[in-house]
Amino acid sequence: MKKLIASVIGALLILSTLSAQEEGAEEKSKVKYSTNINLAITYPWAGKLSVTEVIKVPVLNFDNPFMRGNNIKFKLGAELTPVTVEGKFDVVWTPLAFLEIYGGASVGSGWTLAGWHGLALNQNVFGTTQKVPINFKKAFYTANLGAALQFDLGAIIPNDWTHIIARVDQYFLYKGVTGVGSLDSWVFQNDDGENRNGFTYCGSYVLGYQMPLPMNMIALRVETEKTFFKVPSDADKRNWGEDRYNVVFGPIISFKPIDQLTIMLIAQWKTAHNYTVGDLKTFYQKRTIDKSKLDKIVFKRVGIIFDVNLPNN
Repeated sequence: MKKLIASVIGALLILSTLSAQEEGAEEKSKVKYSTNINLAITYPWAGKLSVTEVIKVPVLNFDNPFMRGNNIKFKLGAELTPVTVEGKFDVVWTPLAFLEIYGGASVGSGWTLAGWHGLALNQNVFGTTQKVPINFKKAFYTANLGAALQFDLGAIIPNDWTHIIARVDQYFLYKGVTGVGSLDSWVFQNDDGENRNGFTYCGSYVLGYQMPLPMNMIALRVETEKTFFKVPSDADKRNWGEDRYNVVFGPIISFKPIDQLTIMLIAQWKTAHNYTVGDLKTFYQKRTIDKSKLDKIVFKRVGIIFDVNLPNN
């Protein structure tokens, strides 16, 4: 679900940033405050509610197409799912119209509800997976730093129907849980439990078409990640496929019935390993992938996202 929210944010950044029009000098110098409310519902069933306060500060604005919209955004938010709660702080700097540099951090905790694990340990018990609930006894935390390049053909050929848009994100993400070692595995938001404290290198690639219609955008998004976790000295991560990139991809369809509301429909598929030894009940480091085959493609989820942006001045 966290990746889904990241997908939504990336698509919304395209809508809000690439299609921005020139404002008057007085308006450009004004600090803007807004509240963003985001509700995501997906199947297989999951949900997340996010509320974020945004302060947009104009910085180094100049009267040219590349720098007239320069700004820094400060974001303070909270996220709630049925099994986790999280606080977040992010900073996004736009030094050029086509470039963003960003970083942020979050902290939270989770619990187990009806077999759904918000935050739990994933232990190896005689070769099988055993998930041990934490229930607020520990906290999870993240930190990220990255950059994005974005392009809009409509900025070069001004017309309502020329907005072919693209965005590329590259960032490092550190994820961890307090009170556990670098070799301990854990579950976050009921995922597969293959997390360990450490860095992940992430990429996101969006290509879309924006239209002056209520259905205002169609796009394809591809997300990649490569983990750099510490591995036990007697283990080879290539055996269970941790050396490979994980890929998630799918279409995005966006509707904007009113200025303050965006509704997005998503469908996603992901890569998954083929195993010669073990299955999903086997502790993941005890599985053996079929190295003679490429990863298979499996369904991940479908979802609907409601995003409300409320200006406060």
